Amino acid sequence: MIAPVTTSRTTGIALAVHGAASILTRPVGDRARGMADRGFTPGLPHAVLVPALEIVAGSVLGTTLPTPAGGSQQSRGTQRRRATRSSSTARGIRRAAAAAAATTALAAVRVGADLDDRSVTAGTVAAAAVTWAGASAAVAQTRGRARAVLLTAVGAVVVFELVRRRRVLRAR
Repeated sequence: MIAPVTTSRTTGIALAVHGAASILTRPVGDRARGMADRGFTPGLPHAVLVPALEIVAGSVLGTTLPTPAGGSQQSRGTQRRRATRSSSTARGIRRAAAAAAATTALAAVRVGADLDDRSVTAGTVAAAAVTWAGASAAVAQTRGRARAVLLTAVGAVVVFELVRRRRVLRAR
């Protein structure tokens, strides 16, 4: 089985490369028109911010993800050492969890939009895999109430974007 850290790292690198390729290969105006045609209005902020978010989230996921504190399979000494971590490690875990949540939301919106349009392609399948990898990384980096809040926030963002998109398309 592939280690979760390796999967997250690979997903992060691929996401960052995809964001950079989007910026470099298609002019902003073309991307903005394409986003607006698919119902993501205004198109310009989506055309600029989505690839930028892909690059940032992918870069954070592409680094080694620290493991969360605690866990039932660890010795008491290990649990004690991890409980007294430095604040920089805690920030790294929060940063990794936020990047995983952003990755999950981006990919889930893509999957939802493609399913809504009934235009499932290989890109949709790749986005579903990225959604799974991002959600797995988010779950691995959080526990308890933080996990529930993070996954609820991701779900709210996805639902908001898809409902807003549907309203825009119906208004046309």
